[in-house]
Amino acid sequence: MKKRFFVACAVAASLVATQVVAASGDVCLQHNRLQSWRAVDNSTIVMTDLQYNQYTVRLKNRCSNIARPAAHIISRSWQNLACLAPGDIITVTAPGLGAVTCSIGGIQAGGSNTASAK
Repeated sequence: MKKRFFVACAVAASLVATQVVAASGDVCLQHNRLQSWRAVDNSTIVMTDLQYNQYTVRLKNRCSNIARPAAHIISRSWQNLACLAPGDIITVTAPGLGAVTCSIGGIQAGGSNTASAK
């Protein structure tokens, strides 16, 4: 009986450890940690946090205003302590143009070396 209990505990511990290791590989860019961003093209943004970590953010569709020189991002569903996630909505504005709503398609660690910083 003790042997079964020990084996069950060992299996449970290994499952928990596997989940912790998998969770540590997740990408988390918090809104309150965002320092700057730059557009690579109309469907890709590189964002940099306060620790200079870069994240490549892909949009679900093209976002027409994102590559404009004076564009601004307004977060809609991305809260301060929350991690940016697929499906989150941002609004992009640029002088002389209306606001465009864009949806996040995916986020990955690392950035691109093209385009100018915002």
